Amino acid sequence: MEENRRKGKNHSIMVAALLFFLLTIVFALVVTRKIYLGKFTLPFYLVVSGTYFFATSLETEGGIGEWIASFGWTLNMFGLILFYQYGTGDTESWAYAWPLIFPTGPGLGKLGYGAVKARKEPFERGKVLIQVGFGLFVLSLIVFKLFFQLLDIR
Repeated sequence: MEENRRKGKNHSIMVAALLFFLLTIVFALVVTRKIYLGKFTLPFYLVVSGTYFFATSLETEGGIGEWIASFGWTLNMFGLILFYQYGTGDTESWAYAWPLIFPTGPGLGKLGYGAVKARKEPFERGKVLIQVGFGLFVLSLIVFKLFFQLLDIR
């Protein structure tokens, strides 16, 4: 990736085509195999929609592409957290998982957009947002999971 940014190669058309192809295969399998997603339907569609927005952003020029990528990854993170919560039953994680949706989600979108489009500015902004998001996540995890669990009087 570092070499990609130095040479300035833009691989957005290949990545977007690959993502669209992957989405087509996933939807074809769900429809032809009549896969019932059950409680995972909402997270599945959030992740698919986020991936669609991200792939679309790769073919959008200018500042709007970066915003669309950020929105797409926000949807992806929301869907992935719902997958985790529905799968494990850990609904209490809502208290401390929000920093993973925002600002980490948009940070991943900016980072991915900058990496694929070989642009340094979105890549650097994405790294900062991801660091802030993970820092807030760890801080809120400590406060809600450890501190309030010690105070839990049942």
